[in-house]
Amino acid sequence: MFKLIRFINVIKTARNSFRYLFNKEIPTRYKLIPMAGVIYFIMPLDLLPEIRIFGIGLIDDLFIIYIAFYWFERLSKKYLDSKEYIETDYEVRDKKGEDE
Repeated sequence: MFKLIRFINVIKTARNSFRYLFNKEIPTRYKLIPMAGVIYFIMPLDLLPEIRIFGIGLIDDLFIIYIAFYWFERLSKKYLDSKEYIETDYEVRDKKGEDE
């Protein structure tokens, strides 16, 4: 059950990250984070090469991609939340009893 919940979290992170990736409000510097993860996955230089330790080398690549997309999702969500404004009605009142 716990593995299923983690897998659903990975899918949710990927879906949100791709949605944020094509959002024009997100700064380009944030969009470079998942691109760096994908470049690391494609790049032939790895921390753990796939040839020496079969399978483990792919796990570190996938972990780096997940961390990059997770970080991008968190930064993008925080950025968009900081840009939201609450529409309110307000008025400025003078204090009673002050001389003008």
